Parts: sequence; C-alpha cells; structure tokens
Amino acid sequence: MPLRTRKAASNAVDINMSAMIDVVFLLLIYFIVTYQDEIPEAHLAVNLPSGESKPSTVEPELLKLQVLPGEYTLRNKTLTLGTIERVLQGLAASSPDVTVIIQVSQSARTKNLIRLLDVCKEVGLTNLNVVKM
Repeated sequence: MPLRTRKAASNAVDINMSAMIDVVFLLLIYFIVTYQDEIPEAHLAVNLPSGESKPSTVEPELLKLQVLPGEYTLRNKTLTLGTIERVLQGLAASSPDVTVIIQVSQSARTKNLIRLLDVCKEVGLTNLNVVKM
C-alpha cells in the first residue's frame, strides 16, 4: 500500500483585488470630476481704489493707440513706430501718469504689439491697457 504524502499547506493568502480596483477607479473619477483649471487672471495685479479717497473731478488723460496688421495708428493717423516713440517721449515728459489704451486687431502680429509695449516701457509710461478690437 502506497503511503500518501501530505502536501505542505501553502502560507500564501489569496486577496480579492476587485474591491481595491473599484476604489481606485472611483478615486480617479472623483479627481477628474472635481478638477478645476487655474484661472490665469487670478495672478494679475489689480489696483483697487481705497474706500477713503474722494472721487476726483478731473478726467484722466487717455491716449488711444491701435495696432493693425502692418501699421500703427495714433489719433486716427497711421504712423511709424519711430514717430510714435517721439510722440510718446514728449507725452511722458509732460504727464507720465497718462493712461495709454492699446487696441489690438485680431489679425495683427504679436511682435508688433510687443514692439509698441517695449517703446512705452522705454519712454517711462506705466499705465498701459491692452484691449482687443
């Protein structure tokens, strides 16, 4: 009669992984649904008026520049960048707190806007507003 040999009892325990996979997928779905993209405007510096100041009766001086495809316009006159630089130098010398509004056409090249902003920085103008036409 042959002797039966016992197999050694296995110490390995089988763990059911389906519940853990379900939890991982639920967490993944939760993080995807609750993700909020960063708002780029949140990092812009904004000058807010203080509550104590009295409203001024003097209208701020505004200068409107336009950046069109291949040209710059100041007071509805097409000018070169050099001419605009000379006008801005004179304006910055007389009133450095003037507000410059730069209107940019969607079809204008970005490098033209950057050149104009560089000119404004060189002459010392700091109140710049860029708007889309």
